[in-house]
Amino acid sequence: QPPGRLTGKTIAVVGSGPAGLAAAQQLTRAGHTVAVYERDDRIGGLIRYGIPDFKMEKKQLDQRLAQMTAEGTRFRAGVNIGVDITWDQLRERYDAVVVATGSVVPRDLPIPGRDLPGVHFAMDYLVEGNRVQAGDTVENQITAEGKHVVVLGGGDTGADCIGTAHRQGAASVTNLAIGKQTGI
Repeated sequence: QPPGRLTGKTIAVVGSGPAGLAAAQQLTRAGHTVAVYERDDRIGGLIRYGIPDFKMEKKQLDQRLAQMTAEGTRFRAGVNIGVDITWDQLRERYDAVVVATGSVVPRDLPIPGRDLPGVHFAMDYLVEGNRVQAGDTVENQITAEGKHVVVLGGGDTGADCIGTAHRQGAASVTNLAIGKQTGI
């Protein structure tokens, strides 16, 4: 439900991941006119393309987006700020700009074998898997089907890669992580 009184202020939120959506919803509820810009073809950022469905079904995201739309938040997918619209143009159009873009730059490891075929960054792998899960066609998709997979890192992203590899039918999955293993 839109607030009873609008402030007359306009705000652009750049990025539609968890931070961008949280900021947009609170700003809309405070009475501002809010537009969320996303460079990808769908709204949701990391929630849409980084987190696999087995961890969080996209219907939950879609329900939140429907709620936000009903509350008055506007969404602009497929708009790359700095390319399709300049930052100066964005600042001219809005009273305020919230930058919630996340990072698309992976942390590379300069180790022997890093440049070998079949060595990929986690987010490249997860994004392609999530696009396929959403019904998109991904040419030359990175897939674990029938392969022996090694995942470096034991955090959430590593766990998402492990789960995705198993669901794609990997022959085996090995996880290498710094830290103490417990509970096994």
